[in-house]
Amino acid sequence: MKEIWAVVLAAGEGKRMHSRLPKVLHPLCGKRMLEYILESAGELTKQVLIVVGHGALQVQEKIGDRWAYVCQKEQLGTGHAVMEALKELPREGRLLVLCGDTPLLEASYLRELVDCHHNNAAVVATAEVPNPAGYGRIIRDQSGQVEKIVEDRDASETEKKITEINTGTYCFDLELLRYYLPRLGTDNVQKEYYLPDVVEMMRQDGHSTGACLLDDYRVGLGINNRVHLAEAVNILQDNIKHRLMLSGVTIEDPDSVFIDHDVQIAPDSVIRPGSVIEKGSIIGEECEIGPGTHLVNAIVGNSSIVRQSAVYNATLEKGSKVGPFACINR
Repeated sequence: MKEIWAVVLAAGEGKRMHSRLPKVLHPLCGKRMLEYILESAGELTKQVLIVVGHGALQVQEKIGDRWAYVCQKEQLGTGHAVMEALKELPREGRLLVLCGDTPLLEASYLRELVDCHHNNAAVVATAEVPNPAGYGRIIRDQSGQVEKIVEDRDASETEKKITEINTGTYCFDLELLRYYLPRLGTDNVQKEYYLPDVVEMMRQDGHSTGACLLDDYRVGLGINNRVHLAEAVNILQDNIKHRLMLSGVTIEDPDSVFIDHDVQIAPDSVIRPGSVIEKGSIIGEECEIGPGTHLVNAIVGNSSIVRQSAVYNATLEKGSKVGPFACINR
């Protein structure tokens, strides 16, 4: 089996976020946006390269030295970003190309994409969306192969009606990618090197170019603004609370509760409305948290009650009773 590498594109400025913070560093449920896709990729391969550009030093500082970095000094498109990464990659293998702003794309979806690759030159993860405006459209030929990917700004009126879109997630044959990538041009509205154009060139030369359709279109969509950020947080919150409830935790009003991704809650505990539980908090068995309680990095012993109170960086012994209207900060 061919070796797997991954390149994560994280060089963009993210202008639509209207933030001094690089887009990929914005937090979702206690974890930076970029960290989600890195952890997903890390389950398939330890050979991960992050392409940085805007705010490169800040990104490297926050994400850390667990990962390797390549700097894209000029942002000339996704094709150019992968060109910069190729200098650090082997001649052969399989290459996952991922976007740093897709935190919902879990490892299981990436495994499915790799499984779909087989002997294809390229496979792209696609999604059927209710509103495809702004996304590249997938154009298939009569055999179902991906003939080309047309960016929204370059699409005809007929092509804009297509609802299958490109998520920006690919699996390439590295040797073939090395051949075609230098042949990219900038004959498009943006005057950039479009990575999707490689797929069209491969298909024109008779190579197989497939698609892996995601069963939930939302997981492959990138975050471009604060509205998208909130939508992604809501999806993550649903997943977190669903997992906890299935494990034996009672959450009386899930819509009114916020729980970070790394929070641990033991069975038979009850989370009452209006509670916020953050940053590695650990709650024991048969506890009552809330209503209106805020925990940050708190350890709550078994059979404890915390009502309408705040506990920050503190440990509560078994059977503790806190509140109402208390604040513990250590």
